[in-house]
Amino acid sequence: MLPIERSDVTGFRRIDTSAGRQENGPPMDNTLAGKTALVTGGSRGIGRAIARGLYGAGARVIICGREAKTLIAAAKEIGEIICVPADVRREKDVKRLFKVVDRLDILVNNAGGMEHFGTFEETSLEAWRSTFDLNLFSVVSVTRAALPLLRKSRGCIVNIASDVGRRPFSMGPDYCAAKAALVNLTRYLAAELAPIRVNAVCPGPVVTGPWGAASIRKAAARTLAKRTGTPEEVAAAVMLAVRNGYLNGAVCGVDGGAVRTP
Repeated sequence: MLPIERSDVTGFRRIDTSAGRQENGPPMDNTLAGKTALVTGGSRGIGRAIARGLYGAGARVIICGREAKTLIAAAKEIGEIICVPADVRREKDVKRLFKVVDRLDILVNNAGGMEHFGTFEETSLEAWRSTFDLNLFSVVSVTRAALPLLRKSRGCIVNIASDVGRRPFSMGPDYCAAKAALVNLTRYLAAELAPIRVNAVCPGPVVTGPWGAASIRKAAARTLAKRTGTPEEVAAAVMLAVRNGYLNGAVCGVDGGAVRTP
């Protein structure tokens, strides 16, 4: 499938470059003008909020996701971005993605998620493999493909992990383990890939789908804030990791104080 670009959809907010703002949105700060950013899983939830933040700072933004419908919806909401249908678990999709990505300064590995809530005994080996494919191996695949471009730009990588990667909760053993592996991979890559900066942001409970009221209350109860977070609060931490050139190998918890450990 070809990339879905601005000309393929309607309803974009145009940018008034002379005024430095979108016609129907907040002022653009342009601190990332001239930079190109790729956000995997960027069509909804946290990924969409991150893409919106990068776009608002003046970056050229590319997002990918598995569903063309949600990609188009994200593009209509955010602005003049490039959308590529891609499942980053598939090597052929990753190769196709990097035929579109011609330069890269910022990589946000956001694609991931929970596929079940089973206990250890209930979680099959097939489920373990699927969870690691989605939450860890996809990051490995995309990062490997991105390295030649990131080396040219001396860019940065932000991996979206989870609070359960820092301290496991009852969120499925495979998911907790995969996110813990992603945290450790971040710390490792920060040393090996320097001067490319590599940091991780670990969201706590953020409601991005059809959560029930009981689930929201339970998730909020494990935080000091006694509430769930927002995608925009996670995106703000990603923007800090992108902008701060002295931040490297860091693992930033955006979890309302749920974990409180390094």
